[in-house]
Amino acid sequence: MILLCLIATVMLAGVQFSTAAEMATIHGAVYEWNSFDPLEDVIVEVNSTPPQSMLAKYGIYSFNLEPGDYLISASFYGGNNLVAYTEEEITITGDGDYVMDLLLLPVYYDAPFNGTEFSELDEIANLSDANDRETNPFSLSIILILIFIAVLSVGGYYFVKQRSVTSISEDDSHHISHDNFGSIIPDDKWQELPDDLREVIDLIAKNEGRITQKELRTKVKHSEAKVSLMVSDLESRGIVRKFKKGRGNVIILEKREDAEDSNQNV
Repeated sequence: MILLCLIATVMLAGVQFSTAAEMATIHGAVYEWNSFDPLEDVIVEVNSTPPQSMLAKYGIYSFNLEPGDYLISASFYGGNNLVAYTEEEITITGDGDYVMDLLLLPVYYDAPFNGTEFSELDEIANLSDANDRETNPFSLSIILILIFIAVLSVGGYYFVKQRSVTSISEDDSHHISHDNFGSIIPDDKWQELPDDLREVIDLIAKNEGRITQKELRTKVKHSEAKVSLMVSDLESRGIVRKFKKGRGNVIILEKREDAEDSNQNV
């Protein structure tokens, strides 16, 4: 009987020792949010089993906890009203020393509210909304007007420039005389040519009778496809000859055979 009592006593002492060995200490300081000074008389609680709470008299708290997940909360009261509050989660994985400092934040929503305390803030907010409603459409209108004026200006500039180039090209083509091309084109064929083909012939003649198709494209107002068709048209009329050179073409004015014969007879 005495032996059984000794065994039970040893086992109980072992259980108590084991439980004490698994206990951890968590502690820290409680600070005020705006000054970061330790805040006194804060109620600190932890949801252990059973729950624990203490009054952090000098802004310092401490609990002994077993391994597990806990929620630590801190509350600071002014009179009967909650002034500041915070809560933090912590996981205890074993025995040891855990430090967790707490920063209390102001709790405005827990203060007495009678609907008039924030009237000034409401007026400011309403005034800001009214200003936004009055300013935003005005600003948007100005931006749209400026964009419209800019588009009109750019469009007008290019329109006038295009008209000027077209007028110059048309005037030049109409004033191209056949006198300079009698050795290339007979009078009757010259009259049949449209102004754009006369312009091409004039450009080639001014370039010593030969020009690359790429250079010709830069000197006329027509597209690359249009220039290619015009060259092919002149080639089919026997007025120019096109040669392949590298990646481009060289265009050469043809001479009239009857003109060459007449020159030889002379």
